[in-house]
Amino acid sequence: MVGTLRKNKREILPIFVQKLKERPNESSILGFKKNMTYMYYKYIIIHYNVLYENDGNFRNILKYRALGDANLKKILESPGRIKYISSTSQDAIIDACNSVLLSKIVNRVNKAKCFTVLVDETADIAGIEQVSICARYVNRETCTLHENFLQFVPTADLTGKGLATLILDNLKHFGIETQYLRGQGFDGAAAMSGKYNGVQYHIKQAHPLAVYIHCSAHYLNLAVSSSCGIQSIRNCLGIVGKLRDFFIFPKRKAVLSLAIEQSENVLSKRSLKRSCETRWIERYYSINDFLELFESVVEALDIISEWNDTSDTSHKAQSLRSSILQSEFIIALHVTSKVFGFGLPLSKQFQKINIDLKMAMSLAQDTSDELNAFRENADSEFHEIFIKAKNIANKFESPLKIPRISNVQKNRMNIKTDDPEKYYRISIFIPFIDSFINQLKTRFIDHKTILNGFQSLFDTKGSEDDFIKLIDTYKEEFNSPTSVVLGEFKLWQRKLSNMSDKPNNAIDALNICNKDMYPGIFNLLQILATLPVSTASNERTFSKLKLIKTYLRNTISENRLHGLAMMSIYRKDSLLPKDILDELSKKKRRLDFVL
Repeated sequence: MVGTLRKNKREILPIFVQKLKERPNESSILGFKKNMTYMYYKYIIIHYNVLYENDGNFRNILKYRALGDANLKKILESPGRIKYISSTSQDAIIDACNSVLLSKIVNRVNKAKCFTVLVDETADIAGIEQVSICARYVNRETCTLHENFLQFVPTADLTGKGLATLILDNLKHFGIETQYLRGQGFDGAAAMSGKYNGVQYHIKQAHPLAVYIHCSAHYLNLAVSSSCGIQSIRNCLGIVGKLRDFFIFPKRKAVLSLAIEQSENVLSKRSLKRSCETRWIERYYSINDFLELFESVVEALDIISEWNDTSDTSHKAQSLRSSILQSEFIIALHVTSKVFGFGLPLSKQFQKINIDLKMAMSLAQDTSDELNAFRENADSEFHEIFIKAKNIANKFESPLKIPRISNVQKNRMNIKTDDPEKYYRISIFIPFIDSFINQLKTRFIDHKTILNGFQSLFDTKGSEDDFIKLIDTYKEEFNSPTSVVLGEFKLWQRKLSNMSDKPNNAIDALNICNKDMYPGIFNLLQILATLPVSTASNERTFSKLKLIKTYLRNTISENRLHGLAMMSIYRKDSLLPKDILDELSKKKRRLDFVL
């Protein structure tokens, strides 16, 4: 390097510029400073700044975009300072986009004249509680269901009254006509669902027709969690979770990956998934993937248990291997995978937007009926499960056997039998199925009660008394006397009786209901379709929140967060420049002059 520095000026400059391209940081330049004259150093620094100019991500993206956009390039290269790329201008544009999008959604909600509010909350990366507010409504022209995100609202008051006030005040601030509020959908937290001081109570005091409906997806998760309280099933899920945590480290994970690659079976899975207590789908895939990779997991544990390390890794591997080769664990694993498969389609359906409460309860009933049929054929169904479990156990020379039985047993079932199949059918399979069926029936009783009145709209021989009760509940929806509405009901029943393919849900019924001939029936069907099923839409907005407000951008302002969230969620909605300019023109501008 010293010899190179002795060359003349024309030879030094290209060499050092090339070095700076290879190592573009200030430390490399400071290292050269001691071996160069000040003139050379300053000369190269100038060239370095030209080659490696950094204006930030936003401006560099604009410059890159300008390479294919002549108009943008002309604006960026034009003389003067007013180019609208400063943070102040960008915040104003983002806020204008937020206002335009929110105004469009509010107009749709008000046009429907019937909506329900969906609310959930989470803490962002900065520890601020963000309340996600969504609106569910029916487009009266196309008879389609929509669940639209409105805004994130920060709050520090998580009491029932505080959250209820926050929700109602913000709905009015957005411009939504709250007199059309007909339902409220939350999770089962006490602050939200409390009958005496929860959010649903305080909202119902202001809007008596706003029926509270517990999120069906959360109900299903609670049913699963309660049914998994059986000791054998709970222990099985716990061991699967420990194994996933055990193989999360790179060195151990590499052993498992090698065992999967060298497996004689054709495996579609490549790693173990996390088991989540509040997410049914993740729990199902966790068990299902573990069952598929069972042999590879045992082989990986065999290898790790032979490591000569000072830590207790090999001891843990040996302990886990012994646990998963226990007869009770193998049986519980197969039973759990089979039963979880019944609820997976139901969980996916609950998360859809175009599902109404009637369809949701119909699907829940179908799942319950299928489980009952599965329970009635317990002997034959469990026999298939037992054969699969037996084949896996025999591969590792760990035959299925019953635990030691004593005359007095308090902590587990004391079944006097020598047949392992009978023992595990009575001790694990049947209790798990019965618990799951009972939980489904118990959890969804409230939903069925709400549907009792609306059921008359789908039954050709529906009770007139139930319909009259429905009229009394929603009397504000009718401009005609009760006798006229009853006449509509009779005509609607006759229309249904003449149809070979009767509607199974509110949306199908709305599509065949003439709102000019049956205005009262149409309004009732619209309310039924609008009633919330789940808060999955709020959960989806939290995914956007994590993408926008990250660790590196945890101080982002609330206005900027709202605007970016709206543009990200409604990226398919067109934003015309004219609309943005009109919105910007409504606000007073105060320019900062530097004297």
